[in-house]
Amino acid sequence: MKVIYISSEVNPFASTGGLADVSAALPMALSMAGLSVTRIMPLYRQVWEGSFNLQDTGLHLDIPVGFRTHRADVWIHEDSEVPTYFIRRDEYFDRRELYSLPERDYDDNFERFTFFQKAAVALIDALDFGADIVHSNDWQGGLIPAFLREGTSSLGRTGGEKGEKSVFTIHNLAYQGIFPGTDFAYTNLPFACFSMEEGMEFYGNVNCMKGGIAMADLVTTVSPRYAEEIQTPEFGCGLDGVLSKVSSRLKGILNGVDYSLWDPRIDPNLVKRYSSKDLSGKKKCKKDLLKVMGLATDDLKRPVVGMVTRMVDQKGFDLLSKAMPELMNTGINFILLGSGQVEYHEIARKWAGTWPRRFAVKIGYDDELAHKIEAGADIFLMPSKFEPCGLNQLYSLRYGTLPVVHAVGGLVDTIADISVDGNQGNGFVFTEYTPAALIESVNRAIKLYGTSEWEKIQKRAMSSDYSWQNSASEYISAYESLL
Repeated sequence: MKVIYISSEVNPFASTGGLADVSAALPMALSMAGLSVTRIMPLYRQVWEGSFNLQDTGLHLDIPVGFRTHRADVWIHEDSEVPTYFIRRDEYFDRRELYSLPERDYDDNFERFTFFQKAAVALIDALDFGADIVHSNDWQGGLIPAFLREGTSSLGRTGGEKGEKSVFTIHNLAYQGIFPGTDFAYTNLPFACFSMEEGMEFYGNVNCMKGGIAMADLVTTVSPRYAEEIQTPEFGCGLDGVLSKVSSRLKGILNGVDYSLWDPRIDPNLVKRYSSKDLSGKKKCKKDLLKVMGLATDDLKRPVVGMVTRMVDQKGFDLLSKAMPELMNTGINFILLGSGQVEYHEIARKWAGTWPRRFAVKIGYDDELAHKIEAGADIFLMPSKFEPCGLNQLYSLRYGTLPVVHAVGGLVDTIADISVDGNQGNGFVFTEYTPAALIESVNRAIKLYGTSEWEKIQKRAMSSDYSWQNSASEYISAYESLL
């Protein structure tokens, strides 16, 4: 089976978060299962700065974007089991960030990613891949099913119909790629694609996410629970009706973990590696984490709560801002790594000033520190308002850092509440989205921490298997059902 995997970001080339992790790991797992997989992504400045071994293919594609035609240059990286093609046009992609400046999105994002998606389909035609499946992701890939069906210009596809099946994955429905309806002209698609019922029209605007949902042969999302939630008004972000209509071709497949990167037995970022058979190294990781973050190391019996997250409302920061004083009154240490809304940056800095020996924050992202937090913390906090899948709770399980989570999305699919006797469950789950419910769950964890039951639960959590091989097998079954 031949699969073309199209994503706006892929680790290690360019990344803003979870999409890049999935776009790195899933194609590799599919390849290891015997599929022929090829990736396509933009050639950003981040890629150039990464000093990867890229080769110019010498292939140039003329891509119509509205009334203009732009040239796309094609480069390739072949130093892995999954070759990656890069679409180069420096006017669109040689920029400091992938999608936005700190204060706003790039004004021409629709034009940029329309060009990228057209170039990806033109590349499929030019190289005559003979693909069975073309798999695109999030709003930046939402127009791929339309371009596969209608072509990239009024002339249709080069060589006529190809017969590929299109798969579109929703990683986070909250980011839909909504642009003025007048921008539809950039697509060169038939006006029938700009329809309310079966197209990308959304209250007079172009909605890229809606286009992918309406036109793909199969729509997937990143956990079974999230696939159910987004068909409701509470979590559907205005598209619940559209998603309910395509429920027969909507499937939730849980994301996996790349255990070659996230496993305390082999993690090179840790001061001491450890396993479920010997947890002694975790205490040394805890001391190292406290030292790195400038917190007191004289009382290692004090529980450490960690967070690695985007600092936005979605991740529960509206709850956390109200609950933090009472949480800190329990005597915990708290370590936070992330960035997001400026207001939460300022609040976190105030917390660090209020509890200078017990609260530490680093604004931004630091991969090494993220690994140290997973290993050195005792409790990992994920009070998300909604969570399509979540990866940090899965990392935490493998590192024996018990998660406290809100009962939504992929958190429900992966974290089971610890029973009163401690013999079942792998984390602490709260159902009401309130500060009181969050505080109660953290208090339950603190009460259990340090008891003989704690280590039993840690070992049970560390035995969980959320490898990408499991997820890949589900994707393969879904692909086969289309073919």
